[in-house]
Amino acid sequence: MSIENAAARVIPQSAAKHKPMSGWFLVCVVVAICIWGGNWPVMKFGSHYIPPLWFAASRFLSAAVLSFAIAFALGKLRLPTRAEWPIVAGVGILQMGLFTALVTGALHFVMPGRASLIAYATSIWVVPGAALVLKQKLNAQQSLATVCSYAGMAVIVLPALLHADLHSMIGYLMLGVASLSWAMNILQIKLTPGVKLDFDLLPWQTLVAALPLCVLALVFEGAPVFLAESHSWYVIAYTGPLATALTFLIVLQMTQRLSPVTVSVCMLGVPVVGLTLSSLIFGETLSPDLLLGMGLLCMGLLLPALPSVGWRRFAFKG
Repeated sequence: MSIENAAARVIPQSAAKHKPMSGWFLVCVVVAICIWGGNWPVMKFGSHYIPPLWFAASRFLSAAVLSFAIAFALGKLRLPTRAEWPIVAGVGILQMGLFTALVTGALHFVMPGRASLIAYATSIWVVPGAALVLKQKLNAQQSLATVCSYAGMAVIVLPALLHADLHSMIGYLMLGVASLSWAMNILQIKLTPGVKLDFDLLPWQTLVAALPLCVLALVFEGAPVFLAESHSWYVIAYTGPLATALTFLIVLQMTQRLSPVTVSVCMLGVPVVGLTLSSLIFGETLSPDLLLGMGLLCMGLLLPALPSVGWRRFAFKG
């Protein structure tokens, strides 16, 4: 069976219609966006004394230890089923391990504000991917949100790329690949609707991310001597248990419950928070292009959360 036929079976046209988020779920999404936005300045701070591979490995190893302990205490610790393992591997490798290793490494080359935008610009890949692979059509609300997000990204990213040196371009390239890896996982999850992304799978997803990162870190960066520094533990505590064990559970629920385009647009709220905090902490200038881009991103972020009533008459026909 081809991917297109599989997508047609698991993503019927009725399911592709946009549904507004409930109030409680919207609060959880906002919390996740704020935590991940704050994670960028924390990662930039930690990158000064924690090597990138060990940074990513310690984040997911600490999250794995915590989530295994919680799952055991709640009586929810179990092995994933055969149908669940591909999603566990996809989330662990693409969205957690590869994405985090690339963005952590990129922070050695670029500032966290604009960097966070490129890394979370998954809509660049998800919008055409949803149309080609999932055969999903956008309604007017999703289309306007996507246009605003694309415009905001262009206003913020293009000036940086035009004036970037080779050192910065390496960082931007790493961030682009990180964005692509997350987008691939979003589409994989939408093609596997039978797997429910509950807390039961989080310990295994974080373990799948942590183990290869630990091996690579040992080979290329040596022993984790940074653990002797007390401030390393504060950084790991934020990036692991808080910005991973808690936040990934919310974001994975978003990925499963909302359309791929809505997820990718909502995630652009992370760089809005990251840019704001970066300007306050690292003095990254909020120039007119950044302010205009952030305004467009905020518009794209708010549109998917609005009720869809009144938009249906403007939905695009395919």
